[in-house]
Formats: sequence, C-alpha cells, structure tokens
Amino acid sequence: MKALNEMNNVEKGYLLAKLFPENLKDLTLFVQQETERFRTQEEYIRSIWAKRTLLTVDYWFSLVSNTEQVLKRYNVMLHRSTRVFSDQLFDGHNAIFLINCLVEYADREECNPKLKEAIHLIFGHDKMIVTDLNQ
Repeated sequence: MKALNEMNNVEKGYLLAKLFPENLKDLTLFVQQETERFRTQEEYIRSIWAKRTLLTVDYWFSLVSNTEQVLKRYNVMLHRSTRVFSDQLFDGHNAIFLINCLVEYADREECNPKLKEAIHLIFGHDKMIVTDLNQ
C-alpha cells in the first residue's frame, strides 16, 4: 500500500470506502442531500459568493452538476461497489466537492466516530468552502 501522502484522491476515496463499506450508503445519501441543498440555495449562494476567489461560483456549481450526474448515472452502485464509489465520485476535480461533503459529514452527530477520524486523517479538517446556510 502507498503512503497516504503518495495517494491521489481516487486512491484515498477507495481507502475510505474499503475501511467503511457499511457507511457508503449513508455517505452517498449525504452527498445527494448536499447537491440538493446547494441547488435549493443556489440563488442566495451566488449573491453572496466573493468575487475574487480561487473557486468561482460557476465552477463550484459545475462540480455540483457533475456530482448530480454521477449520482443519477451510478445510483445504488455507488454504495454497493467501493471501486465505483471511489472511481466516479473522486475522479478529477469532482474530488473538490466530495472532500467538502466528507468534511461536512464528519462534523455531524450521526457520523460514526471512527469514520470521522478516518475522514480527517485522509482528507483533513478544512472545507473547500464555508457555508452557513439554513438546513
């Protein structure tokens, strides 16, 4: 096995999925809820997004769209197959949105404490964007 600092995001996603296969359904559901939350609040988010940021609001919503397409296309396979979960959700720039979702999920009470530790170990503590939206 590679050292953690030598892994790419797909490999890190696969590691997390292999360590916690019983949580893939909950993680996939949470990612879906996050895409819905961003869509519901899209107009508001666009109005408050800082103008000069590394991630533009259009780019962020393109990541949301890509994730929505993956969720629709692969559906239950995302939580039945650790390889599909990691290959599809952590591919390329999609990993930016997914890592944000994982770190957000780790902050929730329903997150298994060991899963929370693993998320923080593998992906860190920092969210890509900070949102304070009414959920």
